Amino acid sequence: MNTSNTENTEQLFDRVIRRIAPVWPLDSFVAVNPYWGFADQAFSQVAAQLQETVGERVLMDRRWYADLLQSGKLVMADILRAAEDLGQSTDEDDWRAYLREDPELPMRLPRLPELMDRRGHTSISQYVVEQISHFLAAYYDRGQSLWNFPRNTGLGLYANWRQYTLTDHSLGPLGLKKIRSQLLALPADAAKARIWASQKLAIPTSAEEAYLLVLLKSVGGWASWCRYLLWQAELQGGQQEDLADLLTIRMVWEALLRQVAPPKVVERWRKNIGGWIIDNKTADIADAERGEVLLRASEIAYRREVATQIRRKPAKKTARKAQVQAAFCIDVRSEVFRRHLEGVLPSLETIGFAGFFGVLLDYQRQGDTGARTQSPVLLNPSVHVQEAAPEAVIQNRFRRLRRGAAWKLFKLSASSCFSFVETAGLSYVGKLLADSLGWHRASVPPDEAGLNAAERASLQCILPASLTLQERTAMAEFILNGLGLNKGIAPIVLLVGHGSSTTNNPHRAGLDCGACAGQTGEVNAKAAAGLLNDVEVREALLQKGWDLDPGACFVPALHDTTTDRVEILGEWSNSRLDNKLLNEVRGALDKAANLTRLERMLRLETDLQDQDVVAKNMDFRGRDWSQVRPEWALAGNAAFIAAPRWRTREMNLGGRAFLHDYDAAKDPDFAVLTLIMTAPLIVANWINMQYYGSIVDNQRQGCGNKVLHNVVGGTIGVLEGNGGDLRIGLSEQSLRDSGGGLQHEPLRLSAFIEAQTEVMDRIIANNIILGQLVNNRWLTIVQIAPDGSLLERREKNRWVLI
Repeated sequence: MNTSNTENTEQLFDRVIRRIAPVWPLDSFVAVNPYWGFADQAFSQVAAQLQETVGERVLMDRRWYADLLQSGKLVMADILRAAEDLGQSTDEDDWRAYLREDPELPMRLPRLPELMDRRGHTSISQYVVEQISHFLAAYYDRGQSLWNFPRNTGLGLYANWRQYTLTDHSLGPLGLKKIRSQLLALPADAAKARIWASQKLAIPTSAEEAYLLVLLKSVGGWASWCRYLLWQAELQGGQQEDLADLLTIRMVWEALLRQVAPPKVVERWRKNIGGWIIDNKTADIADAERGEVLLRASEIAYRREVATQIRRKPAKKTARKAQVQAAFCIDVRSEVFRRHLEGVLPSLETIGFAGFFGVLLDYQRQGDTGARTQSPVLLNPSVHVQEAAPEAVIQNRFRRLRRGAAWKLFKLSASSCFSFVETAGLSYVGKLLADSLGWHRASVPPDEAGLNAAERASLQCILPASLTLQERTAMAEFILNGLGLNKGIAPIVLLVGHGSSTTNNPHRAGLDCGACAGQTGEVNAKAAAGLLNDVEVREALLQKGWDLDPGACFVPALHDTTTDRVEILGEWSNSRLDNKLLNEVRGALDKAANLTRLERMLRLETDLQDQDVVAKNMDFRGRDWSQVRPEWALAGNAAFIAAPRWRTREMNLGGRAFLHDYDAAKDPDFAVLTLIMTAPLIVANWINMQYYGSIVDNQRQGCGNKVLHNVVGGTIGVLEGNGGDLRIGLSEQSLRDSGGGLQHEPLRLSAFIEAQTEVMDRIIANNIILGQLVNNRWLTIVQIAPDGSLLERREKNRWVLI
């Protein structure tokens, strides 16, 4: 193959692998938009493309919308309005006929192993996925396996797989023994191997990119993991070849099977590819466009619900200054708690801000070899925060964790596994009983492991000494500006991060703070509070003219979203602090927690109404090792609102909205608005689309049945059962109740922002990622005008009154 063809192959490879969205490991699991790699294309175009290549659904079945129409949850007027907006037919009879018709699945691009499968025999197509998955689980293992895979990192992923497969004895029973000799003749260099595979497969040029996507999507979970490795490398300015190597592995497998497949199967495969190429795909595109109309109609109905509640005028101002301000993460679960907290303590104001509180930091515990990210994964941390604690506490933690690790290793070792069960089995009856009855505490987060409550309270988060006073002051100003605290700062300001408490839940980090990279917000709240309480920083702020009461105190806290308790972190004996007021706040937090639990329980167990019983139930859900629905997390999310709090105060958004406080009058250079639209809004889009994808096609974008999950590689991810591809996304139990009803309505995110349209247009135009999401209809931007009217952004710089 000449140089030009080689370059074309590499460019084609790069386009294909960029279509894959990353997946984060279990210990920092964050929601990801599964269609991230397709954001440069229009929504309906992607829906048609994935359906006709991979067979992946991006839209709900039309019969689902027909049921909504019949039940009255969707009205024909909204369908016709959506059709007009998207340039489709507005004939009502035409739409009713369309909803009555059974959908026709488009012709899908077939893979060769699927055509080799024979009834009553082991599936070749399934075996290929299993073989690759077993290799990758061993290759990437993070300490779960007792016997390490002897990988040679200098060779690369493809060359290691080649060596692994040459010694794989499972090929013989499937009649694939001849593959070994052919593989032996192949080069160990990945680039040369993919050129060889490309030549052997000889896929027509018009179908080549689509076919490579189909191959990579056949191991889509592991492809997402490799995409994460590439993502992390590129954040640091480097490169990572594993994703390209994985596609090479999948191509080589296909080419090897092409060599041993019966001629009739190969001929049928060729004819199917040819038929797919000449197939008229106009109907597929038209169906996707109609599907988007139905999706938009349901979004119109939801936006109307929100629009009718948004306040047009602020309530009459009182001369009384807020005694307490509480900044919560914009997480939809905080919306419920904020509403109830404001109700029980009227002198308190709540603020919504992304849970990293505007400081892009990473965090390193004492004894850890590296730092972990505690800010949105889209951005690079710029501040390195370290754990500080008495030496005795650190030594105690180390000894306890080492003792626990040694005991676990002994239990699982080959020499003791049978004897251990025989001699110690009965002693575990008590533990099994305690686990079943929920007598123990919930699983301990990594930062609390090996520590008691007093030791945990002694932990501090220390900013680097290299930061100058000027830099620390600038960070403090950015936080205060972001929180809208330019003036009128209350005597007590709570900075409330959030986390969760569950047991036997591999995806527990997914219930923690997405803006803190799948960690709890404890570190962020402590670091921000420490910075804002710093005496030197406070003096510098006062000298710069900040309206900051010398007695004001910033207090870190943590909201447990499973139990809805808010814990004030650390012991507070600050001379500036009004302890009587702080005790009043503690009481209000307890009352708000009770009300929040009662509201949330309506979705979990409708027959429970007594607040004490509900509180016990919530606690038990977090400790119960058999509980598959400890909380609904962010299920139901559909809106993002960035506006002054008075617009939404006392408004019941049902735990479905990300609430970010924003006042354009306090943001003259629009730096805060730019941050909101390019970080928290995109994080919210990732969360929203992960839930969306997991609903519309759980087989490909979700992780199936939680009961069947097995952890892979320690923290890499899960398999469903004992094999198959790595599963990504959300489980069925996180989306549906025990009766099968949906707890998440598949809607794209609607962002309501109170700012000038020309300013938002400029921000959208200056950010490629945001521009793609908005212009290609992966999310909708709605302006809240000063008079409370709403304008939707339809195309570039075109806003329409709704």
